[in-house]
Amino acid sequence: MRSKRLRPSLAAFMLTLCAAGAYAQDARVQALERNLQERDKVITELLERVEALERRLGIRRSAADAASRLGQDVVPGEGHLAETSARAPGAIVVEEGAAERALERSLTREGALLLPPGVLEVEPSFSYARREDAAPRFVTSAGLVFAGETERSSSSLTADLALRLGLPRDAQLEIGFPYRWREIESATRVGFTPTDSSRQSGAGPGDVRIGLAKTLLREGPGRPDLVGRLLWDTDSGKAQDNEVALGGGFHELRGSLTAIKRQDPVAFIAGLSYQHAFENDGLRPGRTLSANLGSFIALSPETSLRLLLSAAQQKESKFLGGSIGGSDQTVVTFVVGGSTLLARGMLLNLSAGIGLTDDADDFSITLSLPIRLRGM
Repeated sequence: MRSKRLRPSLAAFMLTLCAAGAYAQDARVQALERNLQERDKVITELLERVEALERRLGIRRSAADAASRLGQDVVPGEGHLAETSARAPGAIVVEEGAAERALERSLTREGALLLPPGVLEVEPSFSYARREDAAPRFVTSAGLVFAGETERSSSSLTADLALRLGLPRDAQLEIGFPYRWREIESATRVGFTPTDSSRQSGAGPGDVRIGLAKTLLREGPGRPDLVGRLLWDTDSGKAQDNEVALGGGFHELRGSLTAIKRQDPVAFIAGLSYQHAFENDGLRPGRTLSANLGSFIALSPETSLRLLLSAAQQKESKFLGGSIGGSDQTVVTFVVGGSTLLARGMLLNLSAGIGLTDDADDFSITLSLPIRLRGM
């Protein structure tokens, strides 16, 4: 009888222990869940702060990056996720946010990158160039012949309004409206004594240019981005004013290829172009072959630096079918410049050029303000 009474007591005791163990385990699980929720909350707050800071700096992460940071799976077809795995190592990811960086804006202005479809960029610019030459000359005075020197200097100021519109299929429409002013000073000296001097100036609209650019090749392992461009320089401008040549008045066709290889924070570019001019009033400027090589460096998301070496070889011009001796030119210029973002969509660009050959301008300065508009 005693053993029969003991068995129910043992069973009750075992059930009590099991219930207590289950309750304790459930309490531990709930505590772990609360800790995980608090951890996720802290991680979310940190990610929001980082993203706010990145937006302030003009940096935007891809959706794949954001998903990986949150530990989520990437949904195929969203954004450019399918393309990220195929990008070349070190290549700059040009997305909506990244395209606002000064580096990409400068590359677009240089013609190495094209605008997204529907995006319009308006760029007013001003450039000043100075060139001085001196040549020996014999001067006759009072029946005597003296050895003298003629100094000739020219100053040119160009105001230009450039429009760029992104088109579908990786294409871009480009239009430019220049206006030119030029002043030429000439002085003849014998020793330190001036014997003759003159000054002339002229101004007028330059040739309107219309172009179409197309991305021919996308950057990948071992290959660069390649942009082809065809430009028509019309003869709508004024060729001369007050007997001062303004450098316009000819129909010209120019074809070019521009390659870019990016390795953040540096982008290397190389370009080659050929220009053919058509005859006007018996005069035809010589054909021109140009090349350039340079690098763009991102100092920060808001500022970039560029170094360029540009060279052009123009053949002799022809008049009524005959070549004009000494009219060929070789122009080599070294350009250093910088760009900085003033506000969203607004870039300030400043560059200086130094002539390395006799046919090049001694120096030039260019100031421009590309403004990007959306929703076109």
